[in-house]
Amino acid sequence: MKLCHIVPILAIGVLICGQLVHCDSEDNETAEKTTESSSVEEVTTEGQQFLVASTSDVISYNDNDVEKFFESLKKQLKCGYPKFGIPGMVPLKLSYRFKTSLDVLNLKKVQISASNFVIHGLDNFSWKSANTSFTRSKSHITVNFPNITIFADTSLNRANGTSRMSLYDTLVYLDAEYEEKDGLLYLTDINGDVGLRASLVKLAHLFPKSAKLTKIWNKAIGDSIPVLTRLITTRKISVDFINRLINGSKYYAISTTNNALSTYRLDFDELVASLKRFSEMTDDSLMCSNEESVGKSRVI
Repeated sequence: MKLCHIVPILAIGVLICGQLVHCDSEDNETAEKTTESSSVEEVTTEGQQFLVASTSDVISYNDNDVEKFFESLKKQLKCGYPKFGIPGMVPLKLSYRFKTSLDVLNLKKVQISASNFVIHGLDNFSWKSANTSFTRSKSHITVNFPNITIFADTSLNRANGTSRMSLYDTLVYLDAEYEEKDGLLYLTDINGDVGLRASLVKLAHLFPKSAKLTKIWNKAIGDSIPVLTRLITTRKISVDFINRLINGSKYYAISTTNNALSTYRLDFDELVASLKRFSEMTDDSLMCSNEESVGKSRVI
């Protein structure tokens, strides 16, 4: 359930991606136009095709521009954003410690603790154009992670080991809302949903005396995670520590994003121009601190 830790960087990605529109206008000195008519029509401008929405608030964008942005973002994830306290995420290392207990069918009380999480696969994702929309006040985007694998040092009734959880085809749905005030852009809210196709769990030493029982229960836990994820994200059930984690991640994402926007004094249009430059970064121009090399991740 550590997917909540990807929310900060995805939140920034959604906000940035929401502004990555009309990029060619800066170089070609052209302006793409939206229409207020009740129909949706295709418009071709200098060899590029855009869908013009039925309301003037919806912004046209080019898929290649968004794709180019995400490719640069994947490279930047190796370094994180050190200036704003976001660590490298290839892989992401977390010092978070989790403790709980389970009563297995009233037969066995299991005390579980986990720490030193290492999360792989956050730089391998794709976005879904069909589920993407941008306006000057909000953005919606869907991102798919084919394989997120989490390792952790675990202790089950004082039996220590390394456990693993793999999440397959994890869909992250994100909505970001923002506004301009006094010439600056602010992220005001971010919400989302998570779903996944399947998961595989290997908890070390679940039943030390029975490899068969360990295998059976690991499979049962893995099979239940997609269902539990859906129940939790749709608020059908409430888990206190997950709610705290989500709320904390949301606050961190909003405050970090607004800190960056305020630092660079960006309004909507200025951010659009800066994102074009970001999209054209090369491997030797990543925004890394001198103390932190590409590919090295910090523990937070």
